[in-house]
Amino acid sequence: MKQWYLVYCKPKQEARACENLLQQGIDVFYPVYTRRKTSGAKQLIQPLFPRYLFVYIDLYSAHFCAIKYTRGISDFVRFGEHIQQVPEEVVNQLRTQQPSAEHYDFKAGDKVVLSNNCYQNIEAIFQQADGETRSVLLIELLNTSVEIIAKNTEFEMQS
Repeated sequence: MKQWYLVYCKPKQEARACENLLQQGIDVFYPVYTRRKTSGAKQLIQPLFPRYLFVYIDLYSAHFCAIKYTRGISDFVRFGEHIQQVPEEVVNQLRTQQPSAEHYDFKAGDKVVLSNNCYQNIEAIFQQADGETRSVLLIELLNTSVEIIAKNTEFEMQS
């Protein structure tokens, strides 16, 4: 009886491992999401679970050595000596839910509105990205321009 199992991949080899497993006729689930770089339109495809793939195999008839030694695979995920099984409901739920990719296409000078607890509904001017998850914003406080750093999820484009 086929079940879902978890395999651990070599660093940044998930796509290669997935392709090689598919060529062997093995059902593979490789959840990814698309993320846009803050500074431009270049899109990056990122694994939802870095270094992990789901494989759908029959425990008793699968060739574990062929899977384990597939290019890009490190090993099966195990608890002790037992290979980790993944409930089918979990995989089905992951397949039906599209992860929401965070798209930030802000440019210096764009007007945004903050939505965090400290600065609820305060207008700001986007200055620059500060890494992948934060940005530098300029707000007006007591007739003085002040730079603040906010998470990218705490502001949106002003309408």
